[in-house]
Amino acid sequence: MRKNNNFLGNIFDAISSVLNGAERALLDLISVIVPYCVPLPVAYLTYFHTTQMMAFPNWLGWTSAFTIEALGLASVSTAIRFYRNNKSHKSEKERAPFGLALGVYVFYIVVTITLNVVLEIVDGTRQGWIIFSIGLFTLLSIPSGVLISIRSLYTELLEERDEKKQERQQARQPWRGPQPMPGLNSDTERVELEEQPTPGEKFRRHQ
Repeated sequence: MRKNNNFLGNIFDAISSVLNGAERALLDLISVIVPYCVPLPVAYLTYFHTTQMMAFPNWLGWTSAFTIEALGLASVSTAIRFYRNNKSHKSEKERAPFGLALGVYVFYIVVTITLNVVLEIVDGTRQGWIIFSIGLFTLLSIPSGVLISIRSLYTELLEERDEKKQERQQARQPWRGPQPMPGLNSDTERVELEEQPTPGEKFRRHQ
């Protein structure tokens, strides 16, 4: 932190440093929580349309909403991981089925659009712009799933980088060979301990 020549300047610098750190922490917290909140409107829309238009019971409507959104998050996360794996591994034996994972995510998008947009068009009770807005809400799950996946992937990249850094540091350290047992600081102490007679030998020497 920069030091000023006056007392008030140092106080203001300290306050500014604390606020800047709090701002970064708050933004990082928001970026972690918000992507998980974005699918909630989509899940409610799925619940509403399955219960009101498809006559599902309430428990099955909530179950359908949860499983569909979980499918979308899992498929986009898997697709991004497979894409990263294929970028670093060119061999066919080590490549992951990225196209299959991407196809599952496309199927998730088709299901959500059908449940939340097509059913509204067929029902005909809402106006066009309202249905269009519902479609936009449905598509919000795409960037939220991608953001969650790339943040998780970036965290794994940082962990791998730290592990490789620690391995390089350990490799640079010289090998010192086997260390002496605790309490034995030198070869002289070991010899003195070995030459000390046992209690029985002391008794025989005094006889």
